[in-house]
Amino acid sequence: AIEDFDKSIEINPNWDLTYFSKAIVYHNMQKLEEAYENYSKAIELNPKMIDAYYNRAHVVLLDKENHGKEDELNKALKDFEKSIELDDKFTDAMYYLAIVKMKLKDYQGAVNELDKVISLEPEAIHSKALKKLILNKYLK
Repeated sequence: AIEDFDKSIEINPNWDLTYFSKAIVYHNMQKLEEAYENYSKAIELNPKMIDAYYNRAHVVLLDKENHGKEDELNKALKDFEKSIELDDKFTDAMYYLAIVKMKLKDYQGAVNELDKVISLEPEAIHSKALKKLILNKYLK
């Protein structure tokens, strides 16, 4: 698949979906640096590509070498925020934004994000559970 995407890029180097699709393949192969680069190229070509921001943030969170580093968490935070800016009902991005905020010890910010998810999806079990954990463990 990568070879086919490379051929497509040779033909049309400005097609954002080719880079996005290539990034997904690398993402699934756990080649995170290559995935990050291709998501970034897709975003460069199409700054409104919501899923590229969302997926790029996940790549950052999956990177075990940089796991938990504040600057890396802030990269993910910005990408999740951008995906929500582009789609203010993107509850999955809100949930993961809450997780990143929790890792950055912004517990109230995390609760605020979870409240947004719960207001949009009242049955959001994971969001309710995470909110309860934060309130009981960190915001007593």
